[in-house]
Amino acid sequence: MFQLPSLPAWEALHPGISHFPIAFLLAAPFLILAGIFVTSRRRGLFVMALALMVVGTLGIYLSASTGDEAKRSAPKTPEVQKAVDLHENVGSAARAVFTVLTVLLAALVFAPSLLKRSLGQRANALLAAALLVLYAVAALILVNAAHTGGVLVHTLGVHAKLG
Repeated sequence: MFQLPSLPAWEALHPGISHFPIAFLLAAPFLILAGIFVTSRRRGLFVMALALMVVGTLGIYLSASTGDEAKRSAPKTPEVQKAVDLHENVGSAARAVFTVLTVLLAALVFAPSLLKRSLGQRANALLAAALLVLYAVAALILVNAAHTGGVLVHTLGVHAKLG
């Protein structure tokens, strides 16, 4: 008889879950950039970028939750603990920065409708460009969080328990 496999432990989900927010959050700025230049599709492109950012930012929160559990099963050596602490700190910074950026993009997308006042094409593009400058810094933080996680796995040999 066919039987579905059991679900892995919560901490074992961290490596799989953590890759999705990275992909979504690194794709979103390309939609914002496209929206700056394709004015006829700007709102739609910004809404799609916002959707990726919301899902990606929520994914960081989920990844942090699974990471907190995975941390408990990591070896307690000083080198591993130092690397885990760094990964956790950089991940927390990424979570905070992307939370703020998501709120800022949501304000850019929805404030004109809520206030019943248009920003104008030029102001909208300038605000989006300013957001992209902040986004570049956030992306560096996110990539650093990913790199520190990679060091844990590929250099220090820390792997999540699957069962």
